[in-house]
Amino acid sequence: MNRDANYNIRERMSNRFEVDQRAALFGSRFPGGAGKSKQKDDMYAAHSREMMERQNDAAIEDLEGKVSQLKDITRGIGSTIKESNGLLDQMGIDFDKAAGLLKGTLNNLKGMMANKSSKHMIYMVVFVLVLFFLMYFLRKFSFGGSGGAASVDLQQNLSGADSVTESPVGG
Repeated sequence: MNRDANYNIRERMSNRFEVDQRAALFGSRFPGGAGKSKQKDDMYAAHSREMMERQNDAAIEDLEGKVSQLKDITRGIGSTIKESNGLLDQMGIDFDKAAGLLKGTLNNLKGMMANKSSKHMIYMVVFVLVLFFLMYFLRKFSFGGSGGAASVDLQQNLSGADSVTESPVGG
């Protein structure tokens, strides 16, 4: 074992009783020193309890604030849920109505397809042709016979300012 040259075991062993190790660990055995130490310990304990109470009060106030925020949030979520449920109920009713209409239309189509005469197809073709002719004549005569919509042409005159002129297209 290699030890420091300045280390003297005999000196250390002779000084070991200068400090009362038991008193340092467990308190003094003698009644004179115990009263002051006990008062000091009680004062430290009271101070630490007071500090802990302050910290607990601050934590409680913080928790109360967070709980009130959570309460407001849950109320908002509850109202949103009620609105969403109302909207979903209304949509369900609307879809039921649409399903009824589609069912009726499907029944009508089945009945029409079961009909062996081609009279319904002739009516449909005549209707589509009349509709196209009606749209053509309405477009043709709605713009004064020009046959198309009026367009706006931008022309630049000699002075550099823009002037707007309307000219018919497809004249």
